[in-house]
Amino acid sequence: MSIPFLSQRGWLRYRSAPRRPGAHDLAIARNFLDPASGPEVRYEALFRYFVDGFLAAATPDFERAQYRGMGSRHGYRVAGVEGFARTAPLFAAWMAGGRGSTIEGLSSGRSADLAQILASGFSAGSDPAHPAYWSEVRDFSQVQVEASDIAIALWISRETIWPMLTARVQSNLLTWLRRAAVTEHPANNWLLFGATAEAVVAALEGRDLRSSANYQRFKQFYLGHGWFSDAEKRRVVDYYNVWGITYQLCFLHLMQPALDPAFIPGVVLQSADLTSHLISPRGVPIMGRSVCYRTAASAPLAVATLLDATPERLGLARHATDCVWRHFITNGALRDGTLTQGYHGDDPRVLDNYSGPGSSHWGLRSVIPALLHPRGSPYWTVPEQTLPVERGDYRLDLPELGWIIEGDHASGDVRVVIPDNAGRQPALKPYTLRHRLMEAYRQQAMRPNNHDAAYGAESYSALDPFPLKR
Repeated sequence: MSIPFLSQRGWLRYRSAPRRPGAHDLAIARNFLDPASGPEVRYEALFRYFVDGFLAAATPDFERAQYRGMGSRHGYRVAGVEGFARTAPLFAAWMAGGRGSTIEGLSSGRSADLAQILASGFSAGSDPAHPAYWSEVRDFSQVQVEASDIAIALWISRETIWPMLTARVQSNLLTWLRRAAVTEHPANNWLLFGATAEAVVAALEGRDLRSSANYQRFKQFYLGHGWFSDAEKRRVVDYYNVWGITYQLCFLHLMQPALDPAFIPGVVLQSADLTSHLISPRGVPIMGRSVCYRTAASAPLAVATLLDATPERLGLARHATDCVWRHFITNGALRDGTLTQGYHGDDPRVLDNYSGPGSSHWGLRSVIPALLHPRGSPYWTVPEQTLPVERGDYRLDLPELGWIIEGDHASGDVRVVIPDNAGRQPALKPYTLRHRLMEAYRQQAMRPNNHDAAYGAESYSALDPFPLKR
């Protein structure tokens, strides 16, 4: 039984059967994990894997990518916008790094012109008269989030793509992004999405942005060590600082250097230094929501290289990103040309109801900054630097964050200890038949709420991550 007005959201169009690794998935895993392959070769192979996946999922005009996987509460069409928006910056970074736009000899046998793909997607998606229009950007809508990634992709690729677009398409894009900049946002990291849209509009119009109400409001959430609370009226600390906040702030600075230059660069570098203590070759002590973005755990180190390209910082960023991707690829993070929706593989217990098949591509935020470094540049050639846990034991007391971070050199474990949660270790709630039946009836995501397990435990360990506990 279905509810007609809800079934129009496209729930029945998702392809969410259990996914097992195919030949393409196994091939990229072998290639990426091959110790004989250099870093550029491995990341270019990973890039091509995601190009293949995008082409298989893309709509005819490329404004959406309807990836296979578990649906979200936002509907099928919005899931497609996510698929495009969160993958487009990867394509833009490839081109901006001087690698050209034509990709030949993909595993699928296809070829791709990235410039044409992005130009077509931007044109169709931003046109209110086009059947494939991304939709109006309304207050508190998910499209606000995707507008930020679309803005970043447009800014990164501006030298190639912007001249390709007609005056009408340019006007449509600027109008759409202006709306994203002024709509009402939740009082958390979403404020940076509005600031990003505002910054890109100003950049494309040739204006310097020296102030932003969205940015200034978010800045008030600063706690210390480069990290912020992700809520206005209470302290909420999680990995959004890694894959969301630091990444957005770095691009804000690159787009508009006059916007708070005495604060933003220092915060990005501090966040990178802190984050290096949260990564081990054995994994990441994951906690909080949006676990499916986990391959972006090294994003602060990656973006920091765009501000400070010293050999030490370059070598540490590349090694940290390598450790993250090696760990997750080894444990089944890749399926069907996309990232799985869990910590290792697909896992509905830790997939938030706001996350759909394309959501996981925020996990590409650790690779996008890397590809901005051209072939043969120091990023790819300097010696790797070891992570703190590979050098020795440590304990970071961070009362401003409410965390203690401990690294154990002998085991490779990294732990996040939260003293306020002393004595607590909430169990994960399972994804049951009841959840499946409710989803079938309501035609939308009805997965278990595991907030307590995500935020309420006394400690989180890289060697024993909470999403894997039964």
